[in-house]
Amino acid sequence: MDAKRKQIALLAAAGLFLAIAGPAQQAHAQYGVGGNPTTAPSEEQLQKCDEYSIPRAQCTENAILAIERVKSAEKTQYGNDPEGSGTSLLATQAGQTWVFLGVLGAIFGGVAAAFFVRGKGTRTP
Repeated sequence: MDAKRKQIALLAAAGLFLAIAGPAQQAHAQYGVGGNPTTAPSEEQLQKCDEYSIPRAQCTENAILAIERVKSAEKTQYGNDPEGSGTSLLATQAGQTWVFLGVLGAIFGGVAAAFFVRGKGTRTP
């Protein structure tokens, strides 16, 4: 009778799995619900591809969006400058950097001193 219970439990688990996993929908993360990356481009997309010099065989919405993203980045204040954004890491002037480092040293030093004083006051059993 023990084997019969195992079979029933296995069938119940399989039925539960099929009930949960069966109606699950596929995810279409990049192309939207029911989207197909191989569908023919629209007339508007073909005009954009001609404007951006994208070959018609490679004309997709993703190709158009990639070109527009690059063009948008080039229009920003800093563009595609290899020197970076122009914002320094710590401060804009050398004197401010030393003030910033002094404040950090005081904060971390104060915390370390507090732990040191607190640790000296404890007794070991």
